[in-house]
Amino acid sequence: MMKEALFEATVAAMRKHGVDGLTMDRVALEAGIAKGSLYHYFASKRELVEFVFAKLIDPILRDMEEIVLAEGPAIEKLAGQLLSLFEHVARHAQIHKLLFENEATHGILQSSERRTAEVGTQRLARVFQQGIAEGVFRPADPVMLAHMYLGLCRAVLESQPQLDTLEQRENLRALILGTFLNGIATDKGRVA
Repeated sequence: MMKEALFEATVAAMRKHGVDGLTMDRVALEAGIAKGSLYHYFASKRELVEFVFAKLIDPILRDMEEIVLAEGPAIEKLAGQLLSLFEHVARHAQIHKLLFENEATHGILQSSERRTAEVGTQRLARVFQQGIAEGVFRPADPVMLAHMYLGLCRAVLESQPQLDTLEQRENLRALILGTFLNGIATDKGRVA
C-alpha cells in the first residue's frame, strides 16, 4: 500500500513540477511522509522514475503476454495488442507524456526501456513465428520482425497521435497494421 501511495505522490509531483523538477522532498511532501521514510523505499530520484515507468509499462507487457498465449490467428493477435496498447496510453496519457517527452528522462530510463523492449520483442516474436507457420507472414527472422514492428509502434506513439476516442485508436491501429503488413506503396508504386 505504501508503494502505491508513493507512486501516486511521485506522479502528482511530476505533474506539478515535471520530471526535471521532481525531487525527493516534493515526493515526500505529496505523500505526507518524512523524507527519511521515502528513502526507506527509494534511494534516489532515478529509482522513483524507474518505479513509475515499471508501474506504467508492466500492464502493457502483461496484456501482451495474454494476447500472445490466447487462441487465434497471428494477425488478430497483432491487432489486439495494438488496441490494448493504445487504450493503455490513452488512459495514462499525461504520465506517458511526462516520462517520454523529457530528454532527461530518456537518460534515466534508458536501461529500463531497453529491458522492456527486449521482453516485448521476445513476446511478439512468438506471434510472428505463429504467422509464419500460418503462412500469412513472410518467412523471416521473427525476432527481427518483432523489432521492426515495435520500432514502428514506438515511432508512431512518439508523434503523439490523438487517441482520445475509440475511432481514433482503431484508425491508427488500421494504419499501423496496414503499413506494416502491406507496405506503403500502392499497386502502382510496387516494384518487383
